[in-house]
Amino acid sequence: MSACWPLQGMSGPQKAVLISLADNANDEGVCWPSVARIAERTCLAERTVQTAIKWLCQVGLLSIRERMGRSTMYTLTPAAYAPPQEPHPAAAAPPPPQLTTETPAAAAPRTVIEPSSEPSSLGGDGAPRKISKPKCPAQAIVDLFNLTIPEFPRVVMLTKDRIAKIGARWNESDVHQDLNFWAEYFALVRSSKFLMGEVSAAGGSPFRCNFDWLIAPTNFVKVVEGNYNA
Repeated sequence: MSACWPLQGMSGPQKAVLISLADNANDEGVCWPSVARIAERTCLAERTVQTAIKWLCQVGLLSIRERMGRSTMYTLTPAAYAPPQEPHPAAAAPPPPQLTTETPAAAAPRTVIEPSSEPSSLGGDGAPRKISKPKCPAQAIVDLFNLTIPEFPRVVMLTKDRIAKIGARWNESDVHQDLNFWAEYFALVRSSKFLMGEVSAAGGSPFRCNFDWLIAPTNFVKVVEGNYNA
């Protein structure tokens, strides 16, 4: 907090959110309060808190890390603060020169220089350039599943249907396009007693999921949102 109080160049809500985070942070500047908790402490609306957090990240005061099924982790970096600078003209700056051009005589011939080439967003073969996305490493994701949850039946065959479903989950978000995300995803599954078949559902026999169940779209969302880890 002592490093954050002197900082200038921000609005009142931005400063309030910064101080609230600093008050919660440990010696390494790390904390994980919910947006609702920050809003309660600062008497601000949750949307205002979210806008302030976004600004704090843009100016280098804060970095965030999303954690599946848990609150976001914040790391305060006051030493990296770079307040936005507003451009101001020098007080004694001379006015810009006024350039005038003479109108050519009516009978004078006009010379038009055509550009030899035009800028284009097309590639060398005339096709539009496409922004490539990282290719889905389906086999690596399967290997992570087998390694992280050895209690489940081992996935041996990487069928076309499985490749398609893994690829669909991979392309749903930039966050999913990271093997660290999938390692955390399978670790979240293994921490759920319900998904691991350790508890009975409504008095019946225990439910136990498998790999194909985990990559189905509806089930995938429920697991990521922590519905089975309450």
